[in-house]
Amino acid sequence: MLDLQTIGTDKTILLSGDSVTDCGRAYPYGDYVSGLGGGYAQNLHTLITATYPEKRLRLVNAGIGGETSRDVRKRWENDLEAVRPDYATLLIGVNDVWRHFDTYMTPSRAVSEAEYEENLRFIAADAVKKLESFTLIAPFLFETNKHDAFFAAVLRYAKICERVAADVGCDFINPQKDIDRALRSLSNTALSPDRVHPNAVAHMIVARAILKHWHYRF
Repeated sequence: MLDLQTIGTDKTILLSGDSVTDCGRAYPYGDYVSGLGGGYAQNLHTLITATYPEKRLRLVNAGIGGETSRDVRKRWENDLEAVRPDYATLLIGVNDVWRHFDTYMTPSRAVSEAEYEENLRFIAADAVKKLESFTLIAPFLFETNKHDAFFAAVLRYAKICERVAADVGCDFINPQKDIDRALRSLSNTALSPDRVHPNAVAHMIVARAILKHWHYRF
């Protein structure tokens, strides 16, 4: 597990995923110099560096908007070779689900539950062999109606993510619990314009969920 209390200095953390991670970051890879984007990746860098300046941790954003686990699997080894991280996280899955709904006329773009699990197992197994620690982050949705077909599917994919993490032996974080808590007081439109993409407040919720798991000193 990545533990901010005990992590060494000058470590690199790779953050991979889709548009929720990308969020306007610099290419080919975004960091604090080139640009981490406007989302949770930047929040993580800001909070970690402000609280643990002596650690000199470098966060690298490798999220790419629109991608599914199929896409990340294709580039995973190249990203590790290019960035050479000590730690990595992967937040992926909402597009795997979304493509079942928004590209129904081209079903080949969607990623089945079976393929999603296979892709995660490939990535996670490779990561735990090569890195000091690897974290799978479950996909989430800004929704409260569990009978909603899209939300129900996201919850199933999140369960797959949790199962793969347990089987492979990597860390697992599920921000949905923190999102659900916020949605008890706020409407989903107060956190996301489309239930998928977080706004600034929601990105902070995601960042705080990750930091809690990393034993951040709040």
